[in-house]
Amino acid sequence: MSATTTSVRGRIAHLSTVHQSWDNRILNKECRALSEAGFDVHLVIQADEDRITHGVQVHAIKPRGRATRLLASQLEAWRMLDRIRPELLHFHDPELIPMAIAYGRRRGIPVVYDAHEDLVKQIATKPYLRGIKGHLARAAARRLVARADAQCDAVVTVIDEIAAGFRTSLDGRQRPVVVAHNLPWLADFPASRPQAADRVAVYTGDVSLERGLERMLAAVRDDDARLVVAGRCLVDDARLAEHPRLDYRGLVPPADLPGIIAEGRVGLVLLSRLPNYEHSLPTKVFEYMACGVPFLASDFAYWRELFGGLEAGVFVDADDPVAVRRELKALLDDPQRCARLGANGRRAVEERFCFENEQAVLVDLMEHLLDRGRLP
Repeated sequence: MSATTTSVRGRIAHLSTVHQSWDNRILNKECRALSEAGFDVHLVIQADEDRITHGVQVHAIKPRGRATRLLASQLEAWRMLDRIRPELLHFHDPELIPMAIAYGRRRGIPVVYDAHEDLVKQIATKPYLRGIKGHLARAAARRLVARADAQCDAVVTVIDEIAAGFRTSLDGRQRPVVVAHNLPWLADFPASRPQAADRVAVYTGDVSLERGLERMLAAVRDDDARLVVAGRCLVDDARLAEHPRLDYRGLVPPADLPGIIAEGRVGLVLLSRLPNYEHSLPTKVFEYMACGVPFLASDFAYWRELFGGLEAGVFVDADDPVAVRRELKALLDDPQRCARLGANGRRAVEERFCFENEQAVLVDLMEHLLDRGRLP
């Protein structure tokens, strides 16, 4: 598929200068869903080379640091978009809000902002943004989000709470604000996998202190359990290579995640009690359940309401290391209980929590926008 291909349902460009080319939500879920539905889908993103994945044409832009990315990557992306000539632009980074809106106006095409997180709350998770720097960053974030809210033709986000922060009408016209939950493709997670024979806990996702690195290492410190971790490392921590009970796999393609998760008897999601986490929809929990692996998760009220009735895992005070070690050991020591909890989780994904159910939301939105065009 090339930039000159004519698609029955329209040419769509997804854009990110921040995320990596194997990003699970952008490439493996949203772009893939639209490609499977018959759209001509292009992804402009940091990558080593151009390629086609899931029928999506990936256009590589050079990886850069933040200082040069804000200008150089956006100029490179603009030129690529001009070559692709999309009929709709769907972008994923808050820092792209001014550029994407300007591009949409210049070319007369609809522009969609994908709010992966609550940007203002997300800043609270950044240890380098404290004091006056944090205050200024939050103020800048509010201005950016307000601009997207006022000028983008549609907003896509991951949970209802974030969607509620955007207006559904502009200048007397309805403006779509839709939720595409960050759920796993059921087709990517085969049901028939043997339960892990070893006492292994697994974690997938970004690796950082606020996402529970210290808690997870402490939980396996005094036991014969092992910890398998796969994800992008956001900290400079030598223990990722040196810890005797840690097997760190690094950032892996989404297709590798089911096999890695299946190595674990328990999946961990021991996030800090921060505003952006307490009301999040933790993708990794759904992926654990899709693999039939029970979770050990932070005891957030929102998560208890969402997952508590499923009997697919255990909640714990993540700030209590004794309780975390106790609950993890109890699960690892009881494979029959893990099998029962895991089966409950797998059934919940099959019946409710899979991306196959979200695909129609994105397809309907794209068709609506391509038919209507951009807001005046």
